[in-house]
Amino acid sequence: MPSPSAARVRLSSSDTPPQWPVEEVSRIYHQPLFELIEQAHAIHRQCHIAADGEGGEVQLCHLLSIKTGGCPEDCAYCPQSARHHTGIEAGKLLETDTVLAEAERARDAGATRFCMGAAWRNPKPGAEFDRVLDMVRGVAGLGLEVCCTLGMLSSEQAHALSAAGLTAYNHNLDTSPEFYGHIISTRTYQDRLDTLERVRSAGISVCCGGILGMGEDERDRIRLLATLANLTPQPESVPINALVAVEGTPLAAQARLDAFEFVRAIASARILMPRSKVRLSAGRLSLSDEAQALCFYAGANSIFVGDKLLTTPNPEVGHDHQLLHALGLKPERREQGTGNRGNGEVRRPIPLEEALREELAAREAQHLRRRLRRTQGLDYCSNDYLGLAQHPGVRSALASALANGIALGSGGARLVRGNHPAFSALEEQFAAWQGAEAGLFFSSGYAANVGTVTALVKQQDTIFSDAHNHASLIDGIRLTGARKVLTPHRDPEAFASALRRHPAMHGERRWLVVESLYSMDGDLAQLEDYAALCAEAGVAMIVDEAHATGIFGPGGAGFVAAGSPLLRSAVAAHLHPCGKALGASGALVAGSHAVIATLVNHSRSFVFSTAPAPLLAVQVAEAIAVVQREPERRAEVRRLAAQLRQRLQDLGIPALGDLESPIVPVVAGDAARALAIEAELAAAGLDVRAIRPPSVPAGTARLRITVHAGQRASEMERLAATLAAAMRAGQEAAAVV
Repeated sequence: MPSPSAARVRLSSSDTPPQWPVEEVSRIYHQPLFELIEQAHAIHRQCHIAADGEGGEVQLCHLLSIKTGGCPEDCAYCPQSARHHTGIEAGKLLETDTVLAEAERARDAGATRFCMGAAWRNPKPGAEFDRVLDMVRGVAGLGLEVCCTLGMLSSEQAHALSAAGLTAYNHNLDTSPEFYGHIISTRTYQDRLDTLERVRSAGISVCCGGILGMGEDERDRIRLLATLANLTPQPESVPINALVAVEGTPLAAQARLDAFEFVRAIASARILMPRSKVRLSAGRLSLSDEAQALCFYAGANSIFVGDKLLTTPNPEVGHDHQLLHALGLKPERREQGTGNRGNGEVRRPIPLEEALREELAAREAQHLRRRLRRTQGLDYCSNDYLGLAQHPGVRSALASALANGIALGSGGARLVRGNHPAFSALEEQFAAWQGAEAGLFFSSGYAANVGTVTALVKQQDTIFSDAHNHASLIDGIRLTGARKVLTPHRDPEAFASALRRHPAMHGERRWLVVESLYSMDGDLAQLEDYAALCAEAGVAMIVDEAHATGIFGPGGAGFVAAGSPLLRSAVAAHLHPCGKALGASGALVAGSHAVIATLVNHSRSFVFSTAPAPLLAVQVAEAIAVVQREPERRAEVRRLAAQLRQRLQDLGIPALGDLESPIVPVVAGDAARALAIEAELAAAGLDVRAIRPPSVPAGTARLRITVHAGQRASEMERLAATLAAAMRAGQEAAAVV
């Protein structure tokens, strides 16, 4: 059981919340109830109540149905579904003046947040959505926080709501991913996550929770809490609902949830999401005043007030005020002149420097703080696999270019004055090497990945993304606003299943984004298997070849160049960053003439970036030539990688990845242990770096060894022996503890 002091370390970093494994959430949830409540209360006091007793008020929120009934979804709990016979007729969207009058009454009754709900699957563009925007502007003008729940949103709609002044958007996950299909079939769990991502990207706070008592078991409640706690950032507010069983819905006969189970969920939510508002929402009429008091003590600090929540009954406002008074609690006060984006901490903002120091201290306590470190010792961590950063032929090419007066700077973007002949020559050479129609040179691998994805993928499209894709691909996908479907790592069968769940509709395109060789695991994607599925389904592939370029394929060109005609036709664009085996920087993208022309016209990271120095194009061109004429370098790297893996295995140290991959990761477990092993290797003159969350999943911090041409057998033996000794020492220390 984590102690309150351990929880204190976890809660300190609000912008980068910790990852909560389901097993740890289960341990928290299953504590004896009083211990659980006490721990939750301690965290609540730490985060929401000042030393002088100030703070800790309960936020009063008012929820109004602005469009009732007729919803096409089949949510089993909802009386507003058109598929259920509950006596609720489909109504029209309320007029703006009616809504603003209700908001004024709510404000005068003490509410600081006004929430508007519409029984829509998703708002349709046009007059009704424009009216909602008017409502948001009007409510914000009353000095209230403004929240909406309108169903699924597009990226444009989220940004429009943000511009209108929306504080928060409510979009509940409802239950665990595993139980979700028992409750809803008309909208996927991923649909919900995608809307949350669009809301975050628009700068709107996320309000996200769930419903208890729908027939789920404890495992589902725990999984729901873990999912909420692992959202990044964590939800600003977390509404916890108890099912209101309505006649005519499929859950009408569902037994009432035990009150102690509800309290247990509230306390767990407070521990897992210490800075969030935890809101008592629907179903409070089924809780006694005593049960609600336990919830407040355990960390609930927000309630919905008003006689009705959308269509279901709620305690009377007068009774709520009496209960809060009896418990010595005060309603949260509405602050004048603070704007309309309150999140519960606006009243007492933490000074910037103090907040930054606190966040850095939290990362330090979790062994996750990053620092720049000088390069010392034998190189077992760089990506210069072939040693081309020091190659005499590359140096000679650069010296010759300088002697011939090549410009040191490009002078502008490629589309303005920066299109030096060296770039065109490199792109022609690269396209021939790849067997592609054309190529384009970017200033960095990050710029190439973000720029390629955002230029090719449209908002209405669907992207299937491998769970271990690089951050640059993830960021590019987020910026598109397209629907993202995360697929399990290296699992074509799971991808095939996802294709069936997300068919192409209305002419939308579907994309698969993968790497060929993964940088943190050293393993290979099954590109041919993926290509067969993509060809059959009409899905276009984008492949990042960062760590395969120069090492695999004909002439070191990578896996796509070595692939079957089916693979090559399925891949719309393949990316080849030059900062790995090519020993330089920048990145090259291969594709058809149409694809490259699209990047030139629509890739913002290309169009709006100053072109790299022409000298870099000369360096990359010569590096490609060296790769082609010196195949022994890549052969040596693959041989040394296989030897190191075998030697580690002989010493009882398993390594991840493909046998011949130059990336040899060894999992240490927690971040502190990985750092300790890194320090032992550094003391022995061996430069191996620890990779920690969030770069890798929690609990899988690792030593990421990279193999290079020219490394000596004696040095690699010393590396293997030193690493094995450090790993064994760590295991023995853990066993003693």
